[in-house]
Amino acid sequence: MNNILNVKMPFRQETNPQSVVRKNLRKNAETSIEKIDSLIEDLKAVLRYYQDTPKIIKNILIDVNYNDIIAKSRRINELLKPNRKNTNEMVVGARFSDAPDGEENHIITYYVDVSTINETIMKLETLKEFISDKFSGTATSKNFNEPECKIDYTGYSLPKSRLRNLVVDCSVVESFSVPKITSIPDKDSFLVTLYKTELRLSNLLEKIGIDRAKYPYYIYGDDSISVSRELFEILDDKVPYLISMVSSDLSRITMDEINSKKPIEEITIPNPSTEPIIGVIDTFFDENVYFKKWVENIDYLEDIERMTLRDPKREHGTEVTSIIVDGPRLNPWLDDGCGRFRVRHFGVCEDKISTFRLVKKIKEIVSQNPDIHVWNLSLGTDDEVSKNFISYDAAALDELQSDKNIIFVISGTNDNRKERPDIIRVGSPADSLNSIVVNSVKRNGSPASYTRKGNILSFFNKPDVSYYGGDFNERIKVYSSLGEQDVYGTSYAAPWISRKLCYLIDVMGLPKEIAKALIIDSAAGWEYKQSTYRNKDMVGYGVVPINIDKILKTADDEIKFIVYGTSVTYNTTNYTIPIPKDDNDKYPYIARAVICYFPECSRTQGVDYTNRELSLKFGRINNKDEIDDINENIQDEVGAYVDERQSRREFRKWENSKFISKILRKNKPLKSYEERLWGISIISKERLSTRMNRGLNFGVVVTLKEISGVNRIQDFIKACTLRGWIVNELNVENQIEIYNNNQEEITFE
Repeated sequence: MNNILNVKMPFRQETNPQSVVRKNLRKNAETSIEKIDSLIEDLKAVLRYYQDTPKIIKNILIDVNYNDIIAKSRRINELLKPNRKNTNEMVVGARFSDAPDGEENHIITYYVDVSTINETIMKLETLKEFISDKFSGTATSKNFNEPECKIDYTGYSLPKSRLRNLVVDCSVVESFSVPKITSIPDKDSFLVTLYKTELRLSNLLEKIGIDRAKYPYYIYGDDSISVSRELFEILDDKVPYLISMVSSDLSRITMDEINSKKPIEEITIPNPSTEPIIGVIDTFFDENVYFKKWVENIDYLEDIERMTLRDPKREHGTEVTSIIVDGPRLNPWLDDGCGRFRVRHFGVCEDKISTFRLVKKIKEIVSQNPDIHVWNLSLGTDDEVSKNFISYDAAALDELQSDKNIIFVISGTNDNRKERPDIIRVGSPADSLNSIVVNSVKRNGSPASYTRKGNILSFFNKPDVSYYGGDFNERIKVYSSLGEQDVYGTSYAAPWISRKLCYLIDVMGLPKEIAKALIIDSAAGWEYKQSTYRNKDMVGYGVVPINIDKILKTADDEIKFIVYGTSVTYNTTNYTIPIPKDDNDKYPYIARAVICYFPECSRTQGVDYTNRELSLKFGRINNKDEIDDINENIQDEVGAYVDERQSRREFRKWENSKFISKILRKNKPLKSYEERLWGISIISKERLSTRMNRGLNFGVVVTLKEISGVNRIQDFIKACTLRGWIVNELNVENQIEIYNNNQEEITFE
């Protein structure tokens, strides 16, 4: 077996070389007088609606219904454009249309003033005249696109640039309308998020006459409020256009796994020493179990909870922690080689908790425990997550992981229905993008009977991975105050991944980005294909291997190396990676690569949730001094055009974990391009108009498999060293010794 190589290669930060692209119509797009008339009528209808509605906010919220999934660069640029501002600055929300998966289109909500809408109507009237004069009523790619078409733009009240922008804008817009929520949970309490306007929530509620004494509510942050059904119906009646998202606020924790009680046995366990600590946020922990010395227990209760919770349930939290501390002894067939872990256990609820209180507690706990890097959260809700927005608690977890050096491992939630005619989507917070979400499989690797599915926001790949969480007839052994129990559920799959992550981060000393990428890479292997992988919406990238050696070592005919860096500019590159050749001056490899990063996100942007995108390219440098990407990624190449739907489907645009691969047909070696080497490119794009003011860390895992079975790892190490790069082998024994030495207390006399 070969060790994984940690290659510290230099990266070059490059600016975007592409100039501004002229606005043209897409191949089959068109803008007709009839379309313009329809859009004018839509805008007038929106104005009439607000004229007939009591004035609550200063400006107008309006939906732009696009006819495709639209890239930021192709959003409307001249329609609804306010003076001296970019139209994208007016965006306050984004969702998908109610259409079957794969056919949905963007609906983006803008907050603009009345004068802007009136100005847009006048622009469209001018555009009608222009299209009638120059294109006989319909502008198409054949009669409009430059530089082929020569058009005279003089004689109109708008300049050429605005006319061209209007033609292109109208070609991507289906209609305008007033925002309106269509999906409402069947619950008694709601968590409601309102569109951002100039009004604070408290002022808005006062303005529409809400008596807090009669209708109690709780405000969360700047834009969300917890309300009763009665108060929600008042909001829906008076300001329906202001409601951006609606979800259930009080959800029962899915802890209905069946336990079978066994006689309590006397079990001995060594005292803890300097083992790494994993944080567990769950139901309460029972301090009467045999491994209690391994657990620092905190019942994280508010004063009112301490008064009302006389004898809270402690089984679930204790069982989850038992796997983290002593899982391999309880389940020898799942011995992962990671040893035991200490746990800092925070009991936050009994069996149900409001979203706000859970988030509040998690933020406080994480802030007060900066020494913990891996947090296990085996709590989840019965309700399906929305197709159009990230849940409030998942967004809070994403924010924590973007800001702090931590990672959450979250159970994929269980389907606890007695009858399961269909497969339902996961429950919150399993829609957290930055977390590792874990679903459960049986011993044969097939999804468990209670499995729920992704994707998230109709696109993001959740769950991330799967692991063995048991099923009704093949259970996992855990321990609680009732003794050894046989259980099943995603709650018991997640802790095994927490163990592996903690080992990678705290024992092996790897950044969280690399650790997450290694977990995904180990699950995907050579079998994973993004377009064809079976059950990927239920098992994610695949089942993580049991033994940690399967993650930290690789076959003799493979070279696996990791690189860690920071994206600061448009393109972060290295074009001098010395991949060894064979005797015929060719590259005898199949290849795969995984990139992971933890971006900032904006829940208010709806389906356009992630603020930043890193696109990975890896492959040979060709004769054009470009990377011949193993995934044939052409979306950022000059002259190439890939629409947003294709970019998301094929190249996972905006996904914060990406897997790319090159499987050779008939396993023929790849030709080399003269003396050129291999390269890696990390291209950064930003969604919002405001620019990121800090770098974004990324971790990449690359695997090369020699098709003839030859071990070329020493050739690779030598070639990297000759370039002055530092190459370290991830040797488990050495890292354990380093870890133990670092944990020793030094007494100064």
